[in-house]
Amino acid sequence: MQKIIKKIKDKNLYLSLLITLVFFGIFIRMEYATDTYSVLASYPKEIFNHFMESGRFVTALWWGAVNVLNLGDYLIYLSSFILAIICITLAIYNLYLVISKKIENSALSLILSTITIINPFSIELFLFIEKGIFGLGILLSILAFSRFVKYLEGDKKSLIFIFIYMLIATFCYQGVIGLFIAISAVYVIVYNKNIKDFIKNNIIILLGYGIPAIINLITVKFIYGNSRVTGEVVLQESIQKILQGSKEMIASYNILPKYTLVIAILALTLFYIVSILISKKDSIKKKALNILGLAYIFIAILGISIVPQIMQSTESIWFVPRSTYPFATIMGLVSIYALITTEKNNIKYIIIGIISVSILAMQLYSFNKIEIDHYNLNYMDKINSLSIGKEIQAYEQETGNKVTKICIYNDQNISYTYPYIWAKKDTNITGFYPDWSIIKMINYYNNINLTQGEINLEIEESFKEKDWDNYSDEQIIFIGDTIHYCKF
Repeated sequence: MQKIIKKIKDKNLYLSLLITLVFFGIFIRMEYATDTYSVLASYPKEIFNHFMESGRFVTALWWGAVNVLNLGDYLIYLSSFILAIICITLAIYNLYLVISKKIENSALSLILSTITIINPFSIELFLFIEKGIFGLGILLSILAFSRFVKYLEGDKKSLIFIFIYMLIATFCYQGVIGLFIAISAVYVIVYNKNIKDFIKNNIIILLGYGIPAIINLITVKFIYGNSRVTGEVVLQESIQKILQGSKEMIASYNILPKYTLVIAILALTLFYIVSILISKKDSIKKKALNILGLAYIFIAILGISIVPQIMQSTESIWFVPRSTYPFATIMGLVSIYALITTEKNNIKYIIIGIISVSILAMQLYSFNKIEIDHYNLNYMDKINSLSIGKEIQAYEQETGNKVTKICIYNDQNISYTYPYIWAKKDTNITGFYPDWSIIKMINYYNNINLTQGEINLEIEESFKEKDWDNYSDEQIIFIGDTIHYCKF
């Protein structure tokens, strides 16, 4: 109880909350991703089954609970937002508690905890309605890591907690749980005594990650038959998609200026190697092992970011920030490793602090741009959806026909998003881009229930010849109970 009271009184807990709100507090206002329209405009049981089939059992249970309570769209969203803020805050704070035992500078420990958890890829996790469950997965991964450190310090019972935390985290969202391996890799080196211990501890973290992942995989594959794990694997095509996706990941998906993260890592690596080489305290063997340890961390982070993609069917391979979240922890983890394994030196604290704060400042600027554009995108999608709804209403009043179906067509140049909107991969794409999202979005904003209709080949050919830059009445053709709509 005294430990809990002490933590509640710790200013770093509230600093962690303040930092989280600075980066993500804007999302207290409801926002929509393409998936959000599908979630809100579908039957609760349908979405519950979707999450179950994806192995995201905690998300499914949350979705079932909020619908049983009949909270309404905004309260459902708000509950998820609050959970996300709490979980990210606690993840930063709990990571801080662990690394501050090895890094004496409290302020720098908090900065490195922040840049590890709120890394460049974290922004996408806040753009989905289940953001709270994503955050819970991150927190549980950090709690598993803290238990792994206790195990390294001699507490064998911690192995049980590692398994429990990681199992629940895996059932939250598989894309973030690689955080456990990435950060545990640092402490495997820090606590390493000999080759035997190194191998044993690596087996522990692999089992801590792997057993829950295998349980999740088996459940999804054999009970639900999810296409991501049961689909066809075309090796050559998979390799090409992984190489292309890895390039985009390393370039940080343009969330930061291209290759900024790589340049920062190279600068830190060079700084670390020079610090090691000029050190008079360590033997040549110790210096070599420290440098090899850094290479091991790079391999662990890169591996845990890419390997899960390899496990999927070729069609399902899709590198996006949320599914490669562990890779973006590299800045924080390399900094933590560098400070722990070298002599204490104020100059090192200052240099690493300046680089870390600079990256965080760039992140904040970029996040702000993405966030503002996201809400602008939502507004334009809403206006265009309501315009279509008015066209439907006018047609129904004029003809007496009840529109119940919608057919979606493509023109010559389909827009991924609106002009001047920052968009990349799944981030900030218009709800008019995916066919399934268009129907759900129009239904959601107009409180109607259109279903998929049968494509008319003549209409399809006529639409293919045209090229719209924005919504216009000409994109709509009504025939009986069906609206034929060409997305722009």
